[in-house]
Amino acid sequence: MLRDRVAFLFLNLGHLYDHMFMALYSLVVVVMVKEFGMTYAEMLPLATPGFIAFGAGAVPAGWLADRWSRPGMLTVFFLGIGAAAMMTGLASTPLQIGLGLFFIGLFASIYHPVGIPMVVEGRDKIGKALGINGVFGNLGFSVAFVVAGAMLDYINWQAAFIVPGAGSIATGLAY
Repeated sequence: MLRDRVAFLFLNLGHLYDHMFMALYSLVVVVMVKEFGMTYAEMLPLATPGFIAFGAGAVPAGWLADRWSRPGMLTVFFLGIGAAAMMTGLASTPLQIGLGLFFIGLFASIYHPVGIPMVVEGRDKIGKALGINGVFGNLGFSVAFVVAGAMLDYINWQAAFIVPGAGSIATGLAY
């Protein structure tokens, strides 16, 4: 019973991270424009490949999970999205930012086809489990605002990616 609750907690944290990381750039970019000497309109499209990867990567991620391991893929999700976020935080050129965001999107694409089946697997109350998991996904957007705001106020835009990236890697190692 406790093991199931802990596993469910990790699945919910994964959904939170998934949406948090996908939202971070759109919040932090308003500060980044000054450092890179670009306009908001020039910097915002750097996220496009990441959003394409977020959608397109879901099919191969689900296929891999079906043929290999859902828990293994969830570990890849936590470690990969954390490393991609840290890579983005260490970026010094627009190309590097775009690559970092691409990899955030690619690793984020793992959660839905892998985590959602794990949420419902073997459950009697599927609606309740999906509802709770959905709340965590939506909380990810709220957490993105808090993380971005706190890191921008107290440290810098890089920390808005590096600190939660390290948290995701720690979660993946704990998982």
